[in-house]
Amino acid sequence: MQKPILIIFISILLAACSPKFDWRQVQGSEAPYTVLMPGKTSELSRDIQLGPDRVTMTMTATQIDGVSFAVGAAKMSDATKAMQTLSVIKTALINNLGGKIIHEEAARVSNSGGKLSVNSSFSAISTKSPLTSMTARLLAQDVWIFQILVVGPEKDINKEAVETFLNSFKLAS
Repeated sequence: MQKPILIIFISILLAACSPKFDWRQVQGSEAPYTVLMPGKTSELSRDIQLGPDRVTMTMTATQIDGVSFAVGAAKMSDATKAMQTLSVIKTALINNLGGKIIHEEAARVSNSGGKLSVNSSFSAISTKSPLTSMTARLLAQDVWIFQILVVGPEKDINKEAVETFLNSFKLAS
């Protein structure tokens, strides 16, 4: 009689210990990046207008407790347009959120191996109820643009998970 109770107890204990975030390394299907995602991902591609260019944006995303973790990638026609497009993306993200920026880091420009890159980060919050929070990193390197973002209800955002996700994003060589 004690053996079935012990098995049930161990099963409950193991279920309680299952991690909320099941981190896994994901590579861009065509875009040159890797990132840690906190759950099983899905991918969607669609054509969008970015400034004067029509491009295919591929989003790889997962959702944990109503919080979305996503990486968007698109290939522009040339590196100059990629750099200029970051401000268009930022404006669109803020407008879609219906929000305002609450924290922003100055854009960093670097030149590594002959590839110019621009990297900027910001956090925003919606001005509607319920409060929705967004933390985003925008990056342009060569002809590629990336948006790495976390969006969800302010109360459900796990700051450590956001940091793990954002800091794990790496451009492939």
